[in-house]
Amino acid sequence: MAVFPWILAATTLLPLALGFSAGVYALAAIWLNTGFLRRRVWQLYRQPSDALAKALFRYSIHYLAWLFAALLLDHYCQRLPWF
Repeated sequence: MAVFPWILAATTLLPLALGFSAGVYALAAIWLNTGFLRRRVWQLYRQPSDALAKALFRYSIHYLAWLFAALLLDHYCQRLPWF
């Protein structure tokens, strides 16, 4: 369980490494990964409880939705002439 969040964080950076996305997604992925690892996973690691596990689960669903939104926004922003 302790390795899964780090693998997830690294996986979310793959679109950047493979050239499928750029700045908007990069900022969103780094910001969301920081929140996921620092605020939720670390908190659950230090104080294991059911309430924190549920909060982590809720955050992970929002995390995924925001990552997909950032990927979509990044895709359309790359098509703008001034971006």
